[in-house]
Amino acid sequence: MSSGYDLYFVEFELDAHGNKVLDPIWGYKLTERSQKACREYRRSIVKGREPMRDLPIHLRTDPRLPHLKPPRLQYGLAFTNQHIMDCVARYKIPLMDVPPEQHHIRICDAILKVTQLLTVACQMLIHITVPVDVENGWMIGLYDNYNWWTERLVEEEEEEVVDMIREVLKIDSSSPLQWYYDSRQP
Repeated sequence: MSSGYDLYFVEFELDAHGNKVLDPIWGYKLTERSQKACREYRRSIVKGREPMRDLPIHLRTDPRLPHLKPPRLQYGLAFTNQHIMDCVARYKIPLMDVPPEQHHIRICDAILKVTQLLTVACQMLIHITVPVDVENGWMIGLYDNYNWWTERLVEEEEEEVVDMIREVLKIDSSSPLQWYYDSRQP
């Protein structure tokens, strides 16, 4: 079985000397053609599993009906690698120094440190997870369709936490909280 990266062509921008152009987020800059192929691939994966503002009743679990097992969905606020790296720069958070070929390690380090920052700022355990989404690679999962009856915050607390997350990550207030399919599900 092939990985998702085998399904579209990855090519990098080159400078005048034929060297790959560095990119602080991706290690090396992808060409526009490669970025477009990546977006198309992501659209094909998301098709039929688009984010939702409201969760249909058939996708909610109920502790009184343990035999019902819908796919796992996370409710929260989605964001990009750019949001993470901008946050790291704004708060002057030191990251591991790795070569561009290992940029994923730098992103993971940034995710861990921003999670710690948000956990302290929000005074609650923050979970960053990966949603099934075309534009966003990360999300703060407040709760999911399997624990919504115990983990859901009261409206005022949720507003306060979401406002703090938006402020720290500089996420536009027009970006809604939504239900996203959990990428850990097949």
